[in-house]
Amino acid sequence: MRRFTLVSVFALVAALILSAGIAQSIEELTNPAPGDWPTYGRDVEMTRYSPLDQINSDNVANLRLAWTVDADYEGAAGFSPAVYNGVMYINGPDRVVAIDATNGNPIWTYITELHENTGFVEDRTRGSVIVYDGKIYDTIADGRVVALDIDTGEELWSTQVGAIEFGEGFSAGPIFADGKIVVGPSGADIGGANGRVLALDAENGEVLWTFHTIPQPGEPGFETWDPPESAAWGGGSAWNPGAYDPVSGTVVYGAGQPVPWENWGIRGGVSDDLYTASKLGIDVDTGQLKWYRQVVPSDEWDYDQHTTPTVADIEIMGMMQRVVINPTTTGYIEVLDPDTGEFITAHGFNPEYTVHMGYEDDGTPIIDPNARFYNPDGETPGGAVDFMLCPFRWVNWEAGAFSPQTGLYYRPHNNDCWNYTNNGTPPDWAPGDSPLDIDLTQQVDRFDNLGELKAINVYTGEVAWSFPSQYPMGSAAGLAVTAGNLVFFSHVDRVFRALDATTGEVLWQQIVSAASQSSPITYMVDGVQYVATPVGTTAEFTGQTGSPPTVAGDTVIYAFALPPMMAME
Repeated sequence: MRRFTLVSVFALVAALILSAGIAQSIEELTNPAPGDWPTYGRDVEMTRYSPLDQINSDNVANLRLAWTVDADYEGAAGFSPAVYNGVMYINGPDRVVAIDATNGNPIWTYITELHENTGFVEDRTRGSVIVYDGKIYDTIADGRVVALDIDTGEELWSTQVGAIEFGEGFSAGPIFADGKIVVGPSGADIGGANGRVLALDAENGEVLWTFHTIPQPGEPGFETWDPPESAAWGGGSAWNPGAYDPVSGTVVYGAGQPVPWENWGIRGGVSDDLYTASKLGIDVDTGQLKWYRQVVPSDEWDYDQHTTPTVADIEIMGMMQRVVINPTTTGYIEVLDPDTGEFITAHGFNPEYTVHMGYEDDGTPIIDPNARFYNPDGETPGGAVDFMLCPFRWVNWEAGAFSPQTGLYYRPHNNDCWNYTNNGTPPDWAPGDSPLDIDLTQQVDRFDNLGELKAINVYTGEVAWSFPSQYPMGSAAGLAVTAGNLVFFSHVDRVFRALDATTGEVLWQQIVSAASQSSPITYMVDGVQYVATPVGTTAEFTGQTGSPPTVAGDTVIYAFALPPMMAME
């Protein structure tokens, strides 16, 4: 009996030592180890900045392919891998795959059957998993949040969050905030399910709090819906990853447009329709609203403000100040206080504007009344409106990046304009019907470049450099920036590039197998720094006249590193 007890004690101690090697504290997610990339933004602030500098602007031209692997996934793959302790985790609508980050060899695969009511998000994956406390957290297209064992992929818990009866699910992964798993379901704009942001207990999947992006009866903001029952019709999805500020304890998420889009007759005139087309600051402990920033009141142009924000410390008049960098789909970058939402400044970066025309001195957005479906007096209905939207969506779900080394924010975006014909909402519209009746035609030759990557001082609005493209960069790939003074991005033109983070000079590039809508990462294992990017999509991208067609293809992970002797230097 005594021998059994001693053996048990030794086994328990060994198990504790082993688990300590894989279990992470909240601090490890807030300030990840230099070689890890454990969540979408690498850090919770969504800077997508890595302190690694083995690969740098002096030697990046020597990058070589280290390994590649077919991810066995088809669809609009807009995800970013995660890496922890030498293992890479890849998310899909119905799966998570773990592979060796040094060679791509498989470790385990989790695949689940999607519900038959899974909506249009069943082939879309954005964001990333979270690696935390010996578990892998992910969202599933049919509205589930799951926790998996980090070693085996075994499902530990599953919580149904999306209203599957309305086809509501997930098109983006979760974010991490003070030990909580925070998610935003997608698909509310089909009607019937209102948008919301939820926090789940990381240990057991229990929903700890829910913030309704469209207020429920009795909640502040419900009075901004006209008629009141329209607040139950859907919209306001928080369908793209947010960010978290651990200093102020603020979860920052964006909300989509109201439903239906056109608001005359079905919805009454111009009402704010809170909190659609807004950025939201939510208390991480209580789920209570701390602040909101509505960019487009009574949105009827699909100007969701779902873009992933970045929390960063920037220089303002000689002093460092913590801010939220908020890129708007309407073509601006707003700088806000993360604790209060106070408007600090905003700058526009699109060549032309036709809806959101700028800001009042107090930060109130100026919306052109002539762009609306009803007559400018707000009292009489108009007819079908032919209108040019510039930009249609300056940015979309792709991630920007911020470097504390350069103090610059790196932002891919579009310079596109579209002819927009609003045919009006049918008088018999009901939740579940299409939220819009419009015709869209892209203007492909309006500017010299359809897409662009800019390096921006977000406080002054100064553009340090830009990289133009004949293809869109919004709805395309995100970025990673490193202490090696490099910006990495893969693009829909089928080229993976490294740019000098200070000057924008292209220092290295590699043609890959297909267009990319995904975001690269960098990590280190056994003293070797790797740069990895997923490529592959089923989407088609339109360039300027004369540009070759984009190349679709299956999702493949490419990983690059320096030659062994150079990596040892």
